[in-house]
Amino acid sequence: MSHQLGRLVAQILQRYCGEIVEKVGNDLFMYGSKPIAMIVKSTGLPRTQVIESLRTLMKFDLAMFEATGPHVDYRLLPENVLLLIRYPRYLLQMKSKYGTEAELIIEELLQQATCSATLLLVTIANKYKDDKDKNLTIVTLKDTFISLATAAYIQQAPVAEIKEGSEIPNLVQVATIVPDLDTRALMQAMANPVDIKDNIYWKVNYDRFHQDFRDDIMIKAMTRRIDDTAGEVMRLLLQQMYLSSAAWAEESNAIPVTDLRESSRLTDKILLHHHLEHYLKVMEENGAGFIRRAGDAGGGQYCVQAKVAAKLLVEDVLDHVVTERLGSKAARIFRLIRAKKYVEEEDIQKNAMLPNKECKQLTYKLLEEHFISVQPMRKSQQVSGTQKGIYLYHVKLFEAVHVCREMCYASLHNLSRARRQLVSEHGRALDKQRRVRTIVHGMRMRSETEESINDVLETLTPPEVNLLAQVEKQLKQLSTAELELDRNLFILNWYLHYP
Repeated sequence: MSHQLGRLVAQILQRYCGEIVEKVGNDLFMYGSKPIAMIVKSTGLPRTQVIESLRTLMKFDLAMFEATGPHVDYRLLPENVLLLIRYPRYLLQMKSKYGTEAELIIEELLQQATCSATLLLVTIANKYKDDKDKNLTIVTLKDTFISLATAAYIQQAPVAEIKEGSEIPNLVQVATIVPDLDTRALMQAMANPVDIKDNIYWKVNYDRFHQDFRDDIMIKAMTRRIDDTAGEVMRLLLQQMYLSSAAWAEESNAIPVTDLRESSRLTDKILLHHHLEHYLKVMEENGAGFIRRAGDAGGGQYCVQAKVAAKLLVEDVLDHVVTERLGSKAARIFRLIRAKKYVEEEDIQKNAMLPNKECKQLTYKLLEEHFISVQPMRKSQQVSGTQKGIYLYHVKLFEAVHVCREMCYASLHNLSRARRQLVSEHGRALDKQRRVRTIVHGMRMRSETEESINDVLETLTPPEVNLLAQVEKQLKQLSTAELELDRNLFILNWYLHYP
């Protein structure tokens, strides 16, 4: 657990859960697993506040408990805390893939952490029943919920199980069974939500979303490298991979070309179907190693190399980071050392086509920033009896990725602090804008006149409107930067997932 990660986790908890939960979470991060009594002693908070904070962390799967004899120790899950900043990507993925209904279901489920299917659908239906723009019905919500459960974007939450001779329950993961929801019962529940007796709870399956993110990155990479049809072939390969291999396998099982041809017939791209073999050959030779030919049986077989793809993509991320941090010349040296595996300082100067002094400065800067490493060697003893030491520069990719990940943590922490400071400075204006928008939304829902709505909007003076426009622009830039950093962090963690 690094210092930068701890600072980022504390900022995220404070932003989404408040100062008290942040204090408890930071204490767990610093000291590892602890019982409630020790948390109360180290934080100085009342026991009731500590218990409520732990309930919040446990509810949103940000912490876990472990039974050690008669005591229970609680432990923070930093990797799950980082997922809080990824919520907008989950919602965008749902809206683009399944529509508005799916987005609303995932959004409500993320806010509730766990919820029964009946209560979830009834809550959404009642919340938006007067919204004519969305035009939601309980039937479409039910069908969308079943589709999401079938596609494993949502899953049944773990259930508590108490072993014999112990009073401490254990959370046991259960197999997800697609529910058979009764439309008539849902409509009755809308009229009387108090009588809902559904006791099967559901939660968001983050891993399923992460598989989609991984697939999108690989498809876009292949599209940029070759063309759109190659990206479509990559999508078909990934679809077939899920049928015969583990989702996060280093390399998929062999996929026959005949299966790909059958899948291509279901698409409306004639070029893909007629030139499938040609595209597979081009992708194997010029696709940077994303796929490889595994055999000739059945017209040919191909494997998806997810580990190789992660390595190539993480190298692109490192090149970009070095370029932004130290400049394009340093990135040239970095790529040269990575390509040569082990290289002497004199060879770097010869091949990088840079002045000796500048080349040495950039090489030492890369070494200082831990992007490259140095291996001291000794040449064989010469006739004169003297020995000359030489130094071989090389890239330890695993260590460089860890360094880059720490930089991402630090940058995300700085962005979070900048957002917090911006909101704090203009809090009164933002609160006024929020109240005005809420009033205007209610007036439009009641179909009031535009004149009345304009009177309410005019309570925001022109200087306030200009200020709020600038603040919103800055907040949007911070959010965009945050999502881009999170994307890089996802690629880095994807590479570190493999041993």
